[in-house]
Amino acid sequence: MAKQASIAIGRVGIIELTALLTIYTATDVFLSFPSRVASEGQSMAWAIPLISGVIDLLSFFIVHICFKRFPGENILQVLTRTMGRFITILAALVFILFFLTQTALVMREFTETVVTTVLPATPTGVVTLAFLVVVVYYAHKGLEGLTRTAMIFSYVFLIGLALLLILPLPWFNASLLLPFWGRGLTSTLWFGMINTSLFCNVLILSIMYPAIRNRNKFVYIGVVSIILAALIFSVVVLVFLGIFTVAPMGKIPFPLYQLARVIYVGRFVQRMESIFIFLWVAAAVIKMGFGLWLAAYLYAQAFDMPVYRPLLAPFSLLLYVLSFLPPDFPTVLAISAQIFEPYGWTVSVALPVLLAILVALVDHFSHGGRKGTPDNEEEEKGSAKKGKGRWRFRRRVLVR
Repeated sequence: MAKQASIAIGRVGIIELTALLTIYTATDVFLSFPSRVASEGQSMAWAIPLISGVIDLLSFFIVHICFKRFPGENILQVLTRTMGRFITILAALVFILFFLTQTALVMREFTETVVTTVLPATPTGVVTLAFLVVVVYYAHKGLEGLTRTAMIFSYVFLIGLALLLILPLPWFNASLLLPFWGRGLTSTLWFGMINTSLFCNVLILSIMYPAIRNRNKFVYIGVVSIILAALIFSVVVLVFLGIFTVAPMGKIPFPLYQLARVIYVGRFVQRMESIFIFLWVAAAVIKMGFGLWLAAYLYAQAFDMPVYRPLLAPFSLLLYVLSFLPPDFPTVLAISAQIFEPYGWTVSVALPVLLAILVALVDHFSHGGRKGTPDNEEEEKGSAKKGKGRWRFRRRVLVR
């Protein structure tokens, strides 16, 4: 089989990529996700992200074990090697559609958040266009620029989010978390499974593996980013439930904004929502920029293009169009709650796991049960020849 061509995207560090994955996943706390989860799990909604995180961790380890047979290659390169170009292009198009749809929905939700809460007199198209200009510039900086910006912003993100959760605690009432089981353990497990669509770490890491500077830390990046995102989701939902109760939570379109509005610490520390607007706008730019970059990179690699940056402009135009296909904001929320979240896990989690198991089995039977790829075998033969040459040289020296 032909080997999938690779595009030079540089190498990224462990902390940088971990920060990018954590922010990319946890940014959904600024949207309507806490409200939807609260309506699904009731008083036990805080456990849903933890269940989703555990499922995602198990999926990540399955993919990691399977891809050990293909060191230094991502999922598209492995598919090309084992199953051919047609399957590679088909899988790449599914992944691209997933990232474009997710990014378009996030763009529309954040745009509606800004227009509704901060700039009510500004047309939605103008705000979206302003978002898009910054997102394209951010994605154009490449993977190294994306990860370094995420690492710098991660400190602001964590500190700001911690303040946003700590300052409203005087309004927290632990009795609102009862009954403890919510709708029941079975329903909670079910909602935890279908909400794994929020965790794209398995899919993204299977794409980004060749770009990691220290590949021995691959497991560390996946485990830490998944656990951090799951804990952030769980703590945010827990604080929401203890302040707003379950009943109105499902009707709040922007829960984090409402949480910022209830901050009242003395006479002078109140109405802090204007400060936290910067926090979730910056997080939105990082999420949308990385989503746009992933779509362009996957398309370029699937079709053997030498560069991906020329694709950013047409893909950004496609994002703008897709974000305005829903006629209004309730339709956007309905698409997220009824289509993307219940079925998105099939692409973000199930498909990478299925492909990883499939290519591992194909490679296993094609090599007679031996571990390795044709390239690895050539490298082993070359190293063996070099070793024999050194041994012969040493024998000649000894004879002399």
